[in-house]
Amino acid sequence: MARSLKRLHTVALAGVLVCLLFAVGAGYLLLASLNGAWSGLGILYLAAMLAAIAGVVIINIKIYRTIGAVRDDIRSLVQMFKDVHQGMVRLDYPVEFKEFAVAQRYLHGWGRELLAERERLKDMGLMDHLSQLSNRRHFEMRLKEIFDNRPTHGPSSVLIIDADRFKQVNDQHGHDAGDTLITKFAAALRNHVRYTDMLARLGGDEFCIIYTYVPLTKAKELADRLRRDLPRQLELKPGVYHELNWTGGLSAFNDNDTKPDNVLRRADQALLRAKEAGRNRTAIFDPANAQES
Repeated sequence: MARSLKRLHTVALAGVLVCLLFAVGAGYLLLASLNGAWSGLGILYLAAMLAAIAGVVIINIKIYRTIGAVRDDIRSLVQMFKDVHQGMVRLDYPVEFKEFAVAQRYLHGWGRELLAERERLKDMGLMDHLSQLSNRRHFEMRLKEIFDNRPTHGPSSVLIIDADRFKQVNDQHGHDAGDTLITKFAAALRNHVRYTDMLARLGGDEFCIIYTYVPLTKAKELADRLRRDLPRQLELKPGVYHELNWTGGLSAFNDNDTKPDNVLRRADQALLRAKEAGRNRTAIFDPANAQES
């Protein structure tokens, strides 16, 4: 694509020169018409102007086609990301530019590996059937791994999430609607959690995100962004909509932690404080000063 863009830049410069030629020729012909003095040079200028007009048309067609090809390649890559999120990868995602083709092959292989990993987790009993996220068992395995790697990889943060009014949904609209809330909330979370982090369903309406090797200050920014980006409501069944609110408790590993559960205990305490403060918010337990905010 870089080579194509360089050619496009050259074409654009040629277009500028052509326009200058057109302007000079037009000026000469105007003067010649006013003076009634046509010459061979004037005819030459007229021919050059016609060629300039044709050149401008060709240049604009070239620019339009190149921009369109770039746009189509980007759409193809975006569609691949969407397909992976939905649990599928097509055989082919056509792209035109060589640089995009390299990225497409890499992302295509990565997507297939990700889906294969999901199937492997199902076979190992590490996937939650309803939400299609990692289950508590897999979450605890990953949390211990991250805890053990703290000396070399640095701190990580944990966000526990509760969907607000989940019991009310079950009571008013039935357990099918409650299951739909879980599946759609899980899908929305998956679409807005980085691939480098871990998202799991711990049970019921409780989810957890491990912001892998991310300190608390950065994790707070990610949690705030998550709250901004998630949809405002979910359709539970035809004509039945649920306002999507959630309460979060955020904390991080500390050098004094002796086991992975320490960070979960702090995140749970922060979650409780957020619920007591009215829900639909995120509370933070900073282990550095043993304070909640």
